[in-house]
Amino acid sequence: MDKVMPSFYGIVEVKHRLSGRVRLKIESLIGDEEGSKNLEEKLKQLKGIDKVSINNLIGSVLIKYDENIIEPMLLMGIILNILGLEEKVFEKKSGTLYGIMKETIDMIDLTIYNKTKGILDLKTVIALFFIGYGVKKLKQNPIMPNGVNLLWWGYNIVSRGGN
Repeated sequence: MDKVMPSFYGIVEVKHRLSGRVRLKIESLIGDEEGSKNLEEKLKQLKGIDKVSINNLIGSVLIKYDENIIEPMLLMGIILNILGLEEKVFEKKSGTLYGIMKETIDMIDLTIYNKTKGILDLKTVIALFFIGYGVKKLKQNPIMPNGVNLLWWGYNIVSRGGN
């Protein structure tokens, strides 16, 4: 049975793996000769590690090891520990698309704020839209909950100070 070795995008990525051999890409080692030497020395001291080859120009690490002595999961944990990357692996990260959307929304917010000379911001405009549309829906059909829901959402945005 093939043993699993996790990959952590942008931190420590498994690029290729065969039984007893793994090639990793470690972003933090790019250009870091001292860090590369430190990792190589510490890995070579471990029982079960046969060969370590590091190219710090591209962050590539080739490790040949005995899977009967050292499990792939344990090897990854050791590497993360040596490089001090354990916390980085578990940090909350946002995708690129999320970042672009957030920047766009922030720019729209700033534009509205500047164009109205500080009177409105994006959250206030959205709240006013919900309130206005909610009043319209209530006038059209006071029994339907859609208008009431929109009024409630608008009220919550305003009453919480936009937070």
